[in-house]
Amino acid sequence: MHYTSFSPIQFDCLCHTLYQSKEGGSLVKLFRENETLLSTMGEQYWTDYVVLGYLLAQFHSEQYERLFETISGGVFSTRHYKELQDLWYAGRYKESEKKRHKILGAVEKYRIRRKYPPPSTIWDGQETVYSFKENSRKYLKQFYKSNPYPSLEQKKEIFRMTDLELVQISNWFKNRRQREKGVKSSPSFFISFHLFSLVSCGR
Repeated sequence: MHYTSFSPIQFDCLCHTLYQSKEGGSLVKLFRENETLLSTMGEQYWTDYVVLGYLLAQFHSEQYERLFETISGGVFSTRHYKELQDLWYAGRYKESEKKRHKILGAVEKYRIRRKYPPPSTIWDGQETVYSFKENSRKYLKQFYKSNPYPSLEQKKEIFRMTDLELVQISNWFKNRRQREKGVKSSPSFFISFHLFSLVSCGR
């Protein structure tokens, strides 16, 4: 597929489509063939999805340092924070794998996440633990104290308060009940299971 010059609207639509379908190779080709156009045109070309497509192209072409620099110095809508955080970590994993010439395991990925947290440009300041934000975890824990077995309607209420998916909420309560049961029956097993969850969640 050969790309020619586009209007800002056309370029945005194309980037949007390629980004949503995660066609990194096509995005790399698109930006390379329109490098002169993008360097001379104004801000009207750099819409949200053009920027997201550009970042994905950097990831796909293994330009990890440039990817990190672009994310750290950019201004992004909060609605894209989660996907940009995922891209940030994916870049960190791939960069490390490339240097080590090996696939990272769960423990190594956990250590990388701790060493290279996302910059403030794509993070709202709330700590994410087990893929849940701090405020969400606090709400879940408080609710659990009053009712470890929430009904569907109560789960929907939790969803409205935390923005977590129903399946995430159900899994959290199920895992919490299992951990509570593990504490009562076998403290040593609980410690082992808890550490395993800590390093394997949010890969």
